[in-house]
Amino acid sequence: MYDQQQHEMELETAHPSGAEEWVCHVCGRRFLMQWPPEYKKIVLVPGGEYAIHNGSKGDLHIGSAQVTQEDPALEEGLRPWLKGLESADLDE
Repeated sequence: MYDQQQHEMELETAHPSGAEEWVCHVCGRRFLMQWPPEYKKIVLVPGGEYAIHNGSKGDLHIGSAQVTQEDPALEEGLRPWLKGLESADLDE
């Protein structure tokens, strides 16, 4: 994979509404995060849109997804099962 910049997001403010304001001090990215049950993320300042942004709060760590190549042999082994599920008409 190509080399992307990695920036660290920091929790700047926890608002009385429960929303949290996160900021990246490298590129200026800033967003509001509202956690479930009414999850929302509102980007206030996009900052470095192509940088990977990570952050953590307590035991929770927010980071980028890991992308891996699928194993064709595994996919081939599952093909009969997937075909059976598609024809099983489980919607009714």
